[in-house]
Amino acid sequence: MAFTQIYINLPVADLEASKAFYLALGGTLNPQFTDETSAQVVLGETIAVQLMTHEQFANFTKREIASGPVEAINALAAESKEDVNRLVEAAVAAGGTEPRPAQDMGWLYSRAVDDLDGHSWELMSYDPSAMPADPE
Repeated sequence: MAFTQIYINLPVADLEASKAFYLALGGTLNPQFTDETSAQVVLGETIAVQLMTHEQFANFTKREIASGPVEAINALAAESKEDVNRLVEAAVAAGGTEPRPAQDMGWLYSRAVDDLDGHSWELMSYDPSAMPADPE
């Protein structure tokens, strides 16, 4: 079995501010799945983030909505180090925070950003052909 798309569902406190944040990352709004309680932001050909108010998100789970601790870090690959820098700068300008400095391993460059609700994202560019050989 092969999956063809990924939809990341996120509870958000301020839907309008969260839409602005994800649009700043270069996403586009899908009006077919957007209303006053939810918004779908398409981040790539096969990647979409569904932002939901806490009330709407609660319709899909009986579990408590987490706030504070990190449960997952979502990662997005960009085409270049410059693209990573541009995207992180746009995310921070839209209200996100950068929780740690950039990491540059030569073959892999990454920066982290948290959205307005603390959802963690790793933005990276990498060249697998330049990855160091296994030390063993």
